[in-house]
Amino acid sequence: MHMSRRLAYRLVIGYFIVAALATMWPIYPFFSRIRPMILGMPFSLAYLVFLLVASFLVLLGLFFWEQEPDGKE
Repeated sequence: MHMSRRLAYRLVIGYFIVAALATMWPIYPFFSRIRPMILGMPFSLAYLVFLLVASFLVLLGLFFWEQEPDGKE
């Protein structure tokens, strides 16, 4: 199934809006605690690192999705 370019961009923009809102009140206070420690980081920092890595993966997926299958531009 092939997704239109406009829909793909809207989904990516929607993800980034949700990710930005997830770092603010009222969502972030649910994650703003120290315990449990995850890879030596407090839980609140690990939550922010997860959002950052997920954002990178979304942009990486968009980059590969935009590539032509035969290499032509």
